[in-house]
Amino acid sequence: MGHDDKDLQQTLGDLSTNLLWKKVMEVQAEGGQKHHLNSAIMKTKRNPKRNKTLKMIKRRRARRVGQEGSRRSTMVEKKVRTLKKLIPNGDSTVGLDGLFKETAEYISNLQMRVSIMKAVVNALSNSE
Repeated sequence: MGHDDKDLQQTLGDLSTNLLWKKVMEVQAEGGQKHHLNSAIMKTKRNPKRNKTLKMIKRRRARRVGQEGSRRSTMVEKKVRTLKKLIPNGDSTVGLDGLFKETAEYISNLQMRVSIMKAVVNALSNSE
């Protein structure tokens, strides 16, 4: 009898595995994407309270995303104001394009000054 029980358990195990695999294949064919094995079962078990909770969580996340966007924009605005303070005549530039052009010109001007100063230092150190 022990041998028959093992055969029966093996057959039942194979049958349940095949049924589960068939269900997974059906869900994938319907949705066109991979789902968690229990997703079809979980969808049928959801209750209205859980749906309300999920909607509330989604709303909170959406609000946070909106707040992060506003935080980012304020951070960008703060950095633009700082850049305007660093660049001569930065306050008089029109728009970000003008500010970035002024910044690029200022950087190239500073690089030229540094190269001139290096040349002067080299000329003075060689004359001694």
